[in-house]
Amino acid sequence: MHDRDLQYEIVSDETQFRALRDDWDALWSRANGRYYQAFSVCLLAWLHVAKPQGRRLRCLVCREKGRLVMVWPLVTYRRALWTYLLPLSPDAGDYTSVLVESNQSAAALIEGAWQSACRRCGADFMHLPYTHEGSELYDLARRHRRVVSAKRDDSWIAKLREETDWDAFCGKLGTLYGKKPGALQRRLSKEGELVIHMADPADTAGIATMVDRMLKWKRGWSDRVDKHGDWLESSQFQSFLVALLSAPDGHVVARLIVVSLDNAPIAGLIVTKGNPCANAIIGGFDEKYGKFGPGSIAVEHCVKWAFEQRFDLDFGVGSERFKSYWSNRNVSSAWTFHMVNTNWGQVRTRAARLARSLGFAPVRRAEPEEKVLAESS
Repeated sequence: MHDRDLQYEIVSDETQFRALRDDWDALWSRANGRYYQAFSVCLLAWLHVAKPQGRRLRCLVCREKGRLVMVWPLVTYRRALWTYLLPLSPDAGDYTSVLVESNQSAAALIEGAWQSACRRCGADFMHLPYTHEGSELYDLARRHRRVVSAKRDDSWIAKLREETDWDAFCGKLGTLYGKKPGALQRRLSKEGELVIHMADPADTAGIATMVDRMLKWKRGWSDRVDKHGDWLESSQFQSFLVALLSAPDGHVVARLIVVSLDNAPIAGLIVTKGNPCANAIIGGFDEKYGKFGPGSIAVEHCVKWAFEQRFDLDFGVGSERFKSYWSNRNVSSAWTFHMVNTNWGQVRTRAARLARSLGFAPVRRAEPEEKVLAESS
């Protein structure tokens, strides 16, 4: 590969963005892309979340002799006098990564995307959530000369494609809260008619009702454990989830698992299809049935479904115990970087630091596993 064969471009027009679909889908298949890198998912994130928020499209693409070989969908937004750059996503915990084939050219393509993001997107600040440690993008971000903060989170994935027997796999896991796989489902089934099913993608109204119910349950859970996110209160994120799960023709990239007792839904979980790695996106349960573990039952059903489909299953970041359990303690690190990208951005950072030192703004404490770094001049 020669630099003269490569053409980097920033796609900022929605029509041009839509025109990438076929080439993007082909690259996604070749590169075993993750669900959040799929064109259909990025388009939904744009239409239901980013665009309504007034963000501007900044999708980086690279072609080699006309063939699409790299995509990194980004957006910018303005806050006061400064511009911020971040991934195009529904803002609910997806990883940051560049869609590119795993070959000898990948590192160079990612570096080219990085240079384009830093130099051509006009951003004063860059925010990269959940970047996998050891990836090319992680190495580029951590070496940025103006990293303001870097926070580490655990990331969990169940390597189910390495398993050939469900019972043998469960036998290796031991117990979760003193229960072996299957125990909670057997217990709850004694309380009434227990049904676990996947919602019909064509039933948009039913999906919308269930998603609304799940998010209400999730908000209750977040209050109990004191873990909050703007996306939980976002009607735009809710609209994104409904669109993600709904399709008249049945061709969707995510499915909704519903746990019902006597025809009343008591838990739900959204999981993507794999390519070949699936992602568990969000789950919720009715606290009234909390002692029976309906949320854990939904998770177990999700894991077994992924096993049967021959998918690995990514649980995302977090410290929830079920993630370490079902992943058989297979953990890695994902880092969230916040960087100053221009001298004008540095003016704002220094002004905020001065305001804090003079007592005009609260001092922000670093969270556990967070490094707050001194800027270089």
